[in-house]
Amino acid sequence: MDYYIYKNNKIPILDDKYDVIIVGGGTAGSIAAIASAREGAKTLIIEKYGFLGGSSTAAQVTPMMHVNISGNPASSIDKEIRRRLINYGYGAKDSSGNDGWFNPEMMKFVLEEMLLEYNGLILYDTFFLGSIVEDYTIKGVLVHNKSGISAIFGKVVIDCTGDADVAFSAGVPCFIGDERTSKNQAISLRFMVGNIDLIKLQSFLRDLGQNWGLDYPLIETAMVWNSNFPLESIFKKGLDDKIINYEDGVYFQAFSIPGMSGVMSFNCPEIPAIKDVLNAKEISYSYQKGREMIQRLYKFLKKYIPGFEESYILSVAPMIGIRESRRIKGKYILNIDDYNNRSKFNDAIAKTAYPVDVHGMKTELKILPIENNEYFEIPFRCLIPLNIEGLLVAGRCISSTFIAQSSIRIQPTCRATGEAAGIAAAYSIQKGIKVSKIDGCEIRKIMRDYGYDI
Repeated sequence: MDYYIYKNNKIPILDDKYDVIIVGGGTAGSIAAIASAREGAKTLIIEKYGFLGGSSTAAQVTPMMHVNISGNPASSIDKEIRRRLINYGYGAKDSSGNDGWFNPEMMKFVLEEMLLEYNGLILYDTFFLGSIVEDYTIKGVLVHNKSGISAIFGKVVIDCTGDADVAFSAGVPCFIGDERTSKNQAISLRFMVGNIDLIKLQSFLRDLGQNWGLDYPLIETAMVWNSNFPLESIFKKGLDDKIINYEDGVYFQAFSIPGMSGVMSFNCPEIPAIKDVLNAKEISYSYQKGREMIQRLYKFLKKYIPGFEESYILSVAPMIGIRESRRIKGKYILNIDDYNNRSKFNDAIAKTAYPVDVHGMKTELKILPIENNEYFEIPFRCLIPLNIEGLLVAGRCISSTFIAQSSIRIQPTCRATGEAAGIAAAYSIQKGIKVSKIDGCEIRKIMRDYGYDI
């Protein structure tokens, strides 16, 4: 057996050498792997859970937000995922045109199915330990799983960890949180409730004065304090009766799930006072605090909200919902001026009109709301990190400022960056050129040829 010497230790080298290694099989990573394999590259995805999907499955982040552009344009693989889920009965399109409603459990099946169709390879229950870097070029990664610690080598590595773990380990300069304070956006621990009488809930919400989100079976509702949401009066009752605490209503949101009759997914609670999402103790505390808050919220729902009388907690997400952490410093840093100016780029690989959406803190920057038919673009250069060759980054940790990232972190945009990264990785191998030398205009052309309106 061959070995890689790391800190004076002999690390076994995994026998196979790969064209493309993707670390993180989440929102961006699963799509990056499908895209790379679709281009014919020998592709391996490394995933810490036993399934793909990340935020969309492990963190139960459903439905996908609309990019707020007419037609809800999506990258080709994103479109195919939505199409399959709807055809299988586990996805849906609402009256606003958002076809991003999906069943998070069945998403696991669809993502794996598509990757295996292109002969992609997966290592589940495998944790990233560090980057293997020689002469400022990433050669592979160190991982740990039931087989122990191994070294895996590939021609191109794509960091889809969400936290830029691979890039940071390789020596790529990174930003963390708000540039002024280094604090991160608020995080959430989502949960699902089953056996809800959605017709009864729909009628209650309508009588309460809610005039949106009532297209049965696609029911949604929300509440934040001092916001004029109809539900606020009910939450105030629960607060007065000491059933919930004030922190439980700081952010409340719920959506029904296609293919799961009587089930809703809750985009809450937001965990108070967590400002460093790269701190293991704070994250561990967040799970404990989140479950404490979920118990109060559920007790409140059963007592005060018609339709929940015979319900039960179905599941609590195994992964905390992190909105942002590290972001790489790349060849281009997307910023608030790009948002305000609706910037367009020759090497654009994604576009969106999703608003600036910062949870848990206020911003002092001037933000110009996006009007109808306006949008801005993300250039391919945001996926290319500084200082390290052979590495691409996709997902919520691409090169951007804190405020700009709050607009581009939604799933459709992350999927588009993942598809671009997967195509680019295979392209660099096919053409025999360095990743940093790829002309993003070529990647844009390929994405267009696959049917993405970009």
